[in-house]
Amino acid sequence: MVNIHNMMEELVAERVNLLYEQVKEQGAAWLTCDCENCRLDTISYVLNRIPPRYVVSGRGVTHNKNLLDSNIQLSADIDHLSIEGMKLVSASKRPYHRSLQILSFIESDTPVFNFPTFVGNVYDGQTFEPLSGAKLRLILDGKDAKMMDASWQNPCETFPATQGTYSFRVHPLEAEEVKLTKVFDFTMEVTAPGYQEVVLSFSVPLAREKIDRRQLNSTYSLTVQDIFLFKEGVVNDQE
Repeated sequence: MVNIHNMMEELVAERVNLLYEQVKEQGAAWLTCDCENCRLDTISYVLNRIPPRYVVSGRGVTHNKNLLDSNIQLSADIDHLSIEGMKLVSASKRPYHRSLQILSFIESDTPVFNFPTFVGNVYDGQTFEPLSGAKLRLILDGKDAKMMDASWQNPCETFPATQGTYSFRVHPLEAEEVKLTKVFDFTMEVTAPGYQEVVLSFSVPLAREKIDRRQLNSTYSLTVQDIFLFKEGVVNDQE
């Protein structure tokens, strides 16, 4: 079997651990814990928001390392996401977060609706280039949809390293015993400095389950239609 490796894992892990040590030395009041699980949560937070860099050989490692070392913007994005993730993890740690055992799912007599991971892209409506700096707020039943845990933000933001891609993981909701299926109506508000706001609506039909899923499953996802933002004063011909 070919050994495929994502070089970003070492790069992000090294940077996150270094930033944890620096923040500890500074005595930042917001850093409430720096245990292994909190660090792993932060590393996962960053890796979920930057593109991977896969290699299969020593030659590939050398080539990609040179590219990564010279990519100033990527380094800045990693640092920004690392600090952001550290603050989120510190503010909302998982129950028993110091335990290395993480449940992949919880079996319960109470049925729940498990949401897929929502994934989509934001583009400039004129250039069709990925748009960074866009903020997306996911709304359900008139309020911000609750995320799976602190490593997922709502609202979230797009960065240059994510190439306009965003993602949401909505926390499972308890299902009424009388309903086997239910349609959930979501609204997404999208803003960016200098651009007109866009409001997108979409519906997700779900069947209830007796498993509260916690482990991320990349195959259980929903791709949301592409979002195009137009600069203020520019007419959208598609409207």
